[in-house]
Amino acid sequence: MNKVLTLVSIISFLFVMTSCSTDASETNASLNGTWRLINYDIGFTADINKDDIKNQNILDEIDCEVNETLTIEANNTMTSYDTFHHDINISKSVSDGDYNFEVFCSEGYISSSEVLDSSQRNALETSINGNTLTRVFENAIEIYNEDFSAIVAFENLTLVYEKL
Repeated sequence: MNKVLTLVSIISFLFVMTSCSTDASETNASLNGTWRLINYDIGFTADINKDDIKNQNILDEIDCEVNETLTIEANNTMTSYDTFHHDINISKSVSDGDYNFEVFCSEGYISSSEVLDSSQRNALETSINGNTLTRVFENAIEIYNEDFSAIVAFENLTLVYEKL
């Protein structure tokens, strides 16, 4: 009788442990797939296109073509396709505190690929909220003085992707 109880206990334990482990695989599965860039946040609002509407999402302010996608696979490969590659120079006026922008849209195709280690993958998994993936790059935006001779400040860059 003890052997039967022990066997039932072991089977029950294995069933419970297997049931609990599906959450991790569901998270991995939700990260896997293709994500499209929908928001390029520079940390403050701006009216770059001079339409009297300020946006924090630069994609709403510039005319550069945007087709950036990230593809994340189960083998931890992350590939960026047709990256949104532009040059944007930002300066801040000392006299009035206004930001000035120089935007140069690049044509062509850029692609890159990297293998994510477990900490990078975990960081991406924790930045998923429903159908969006958010990546923050600290101090990635350089703000220059008026003549672009010195960096006077940094802003975080936040990229938001939507799952296709």
